[in-house]
Amino acid sequence: MANAASGVTVSEECKARFQELRLGRAHRFVVFKIDDAAQQVVVDKVGPRDAGFDELTASLPADDCRYAVYDHDFTVSESTAAGEGGEAARSKIFFVSWSPATADVRSKMVYASSNEGFKKELDGVQIDVQATEPSELTLDVLKDHTN
Repeated sequence: MANAASGVTVSEECKARFQELRLGRAHRFVVFKIDDAAQQVVVDKVGPRDAGFDELTASLPADDCRYAVYDHDFTVSESTAAGEGGEAARSKIFFVSWSPATADVRSKMVYASSNEGFKKELDGVQIDVQATEPSELTLDVLKDHTN
C-alpha cells in the first residue's frame, strides 16, 4: 500500500529482511533506500549478525538519505539476579532516519514524508533515532536510549 503522504510503497523484501532481523536475529542491521524513481522503499544493504555498529554507520552515504534498523545488544543490572552485580542481556531494535545536511532537498523531503508510513510497516521497532551528521549516530547515543 502506498504511503498517503508521499506515494512511496514498501517492497516485500524490506518487510522480510526486517522480520529476519527481529524474529530470527539473522542480521545485525538492514539499510533501506527509496529507489531512484521515488516509488518504493527497497533494501540497500544487509549487515550480517557479526557486524559491528561501525559497519552500519559506514553503510550510510555522506550525501544521501537512508532508513536503517539496528539490533543493539546490551546488558543491564539484574535486580533479581542472585548475588551482587548480576547482569541480564537485552536487545532493542532502533529505527534510524539518516538525513545528512549535504543530501539533496528533494531527497530529504521524500524521506521525511515517507518516514512514518515506512515505520508502521516495521512492527517491532522500539526506539527512533534521527541523525543529520555522524556525531548524532554513535554507540553512546544508542546507550543513552537504553538506560
